[in-house]
Amino acid sequence: MIRAGKKLYQLSSREFRLPIYVNNGQVITEAADDIPLLSWPDGGWCFEGNFYMLDLYYRGLSRINKGGTLLAYATNISHLLRFCFFNKINLIDLSDNQFILFIKLLQGEKLHSKSEISIRDANTVIAIGRNCLDFLNYIGKLNFQPNFIASQGQIRAELKVSVGNSASLSSQSKINKTYWHHRSFPTPDPKVKRLPISTDAIKKLWGIVQSSSKSIFVRKRRYVMLKLLEITGGRRSEIALLKIKDILNASEMTTPFLKIRTLKKRGGIEVYREIPIARHDIAYLIEFVEKNRQRVIRTTCGKSNDEGYLLVNENTGKKIQANTVTQEVSILAKAAGLKEKICPHMFRHRFITKLFVALIEQHNFENLEDFRRALLDKEALKQKVQQWTGHSNLDSLDIYIHLAFDEVTTFKKTYNVVQTMQIIESFKHTLDQIEGELFNGVPPKLVVENLKNLVDALQNDLKVSNEILIISEQSILND
Repeated sequence: MIRAGKKLYQLSSREFRLPIYVNNGQVITEAADDIPLLSWPDGGWCFEGNFYMLDLYYRGLSRINKGGTLLAYATNISHLLRFCFFNKINLIDLSDNQFILFIKLLQGEKLHSKSEISIRDANTVIAIGRNCLDFLNYIGKLNFQPNFIASQGQIRAELKVSVGNSASLSSQSKINKTYWHHRSFPTPDPKVKRLPISTDAIKKLWGIVQSSSKSIFVRKRRYVMLKLLEITGGRRSEIALLKIKDILNASEMTTPFLKIRTLKKRGGIEVYREIPIARHDIAYLIEFVEKNRQRVIRTTCGKSNDEGYLLVNENTGKKIQANTVTQEVSILAKAAGLKEKICPHMFRHRFITKLFVALIEQHNFENLEDFRRALLDKEALKQKVQQWTGHSNLDSLDIYIHLAFDEVTTFKKTYNVVQTMQIIESFKHTLDQIEGELFNGVPPKLVVENLKNLVDALQNDLKVSNEILIISEQSILND
């Protein structure tokens, strides 16, 4: 059986450092916060699980935003730890039939005793199974049993390889991915790709913020959050990691670019990209910092403990978590009466699709294959796409390329200057918010002053927009 219960892990503290080596009698350490520390269901220390977490740490798996990918692995192998614990099975003694039973139990678990609805879909079961096989393979190595997990081993699983259909944006080499497979795994469910969020849905989200927010700070933070999702195409975790210093740095540039950390990168290396940002949007963000965020910092953690993140918790002054971005968008969608599923990543879908629509129109690509070939052959184009989207593998962009060609075929829009379109759309949403502020009693004098500053910034944006093209035509021709 697999008994649900309290979670089997806790994250290492922010101060935790891992000893690496000794140099001249001094122990050299490195930051190792937010590593999941595993226990058995009875509270006993799980040595095998924690050695495995350490191995994943050394592999460079992300632990950003409260554990990241390491936490996903810890959560998934917790199911196997519970199964082995309650059935009194040592991990190294687990048989193939017992592993099959484990997978069937994962599939068969229902929401409650009278329900026919399974807790997990097929893809979730497969993901858990693959993580558990990787863990068991590590257990085999730990116990000097290399055939513990093998096609004819104690547990009969295979390590398979999938080859990417096209090259990465950074090189012409193929992408090989390995994954574990076991015959007990269910047939995968079709993967559902969410479409980009619609213009109408965005308008409704903006429109409901005013009446659904419990405080001025929450209201302004929600406006800022929606704007950032729109204008940056950032993942929810990337939005949560934005810092004030990066906004201020952008404000000092002749042609403003906002630096955003790119997540989903292995190896523990911090990677950043730069996204063009309009001056009126910079002014809007700085106003939020000076009039709303600073007040929260003063009344909570204090200036000396301010970590510098743009989006903070109203009660603590600390950085919000990625899940908060999802929760806030969900709350607004529900309040706005939106029937379709809305999530932050749909803003990213929209951003990238619009980027590709613009590229197709600007450079007159006739079909999908011409566009894909240009991404591979023209270095300037490839680097710009990578910089704006944070993608490194061309395969993962296919869905956006298809959507973009569908949109071009259907509407035949002309995007001579993409940045101008983004500027106007973003400014319209800012005006909607200002209108709401007036209806809710904000002094007209303050509104007019704010509006003048934003209009000045907008005029400057439009004046220089020709210099902020997504791709310089000349650089493509010369590449």
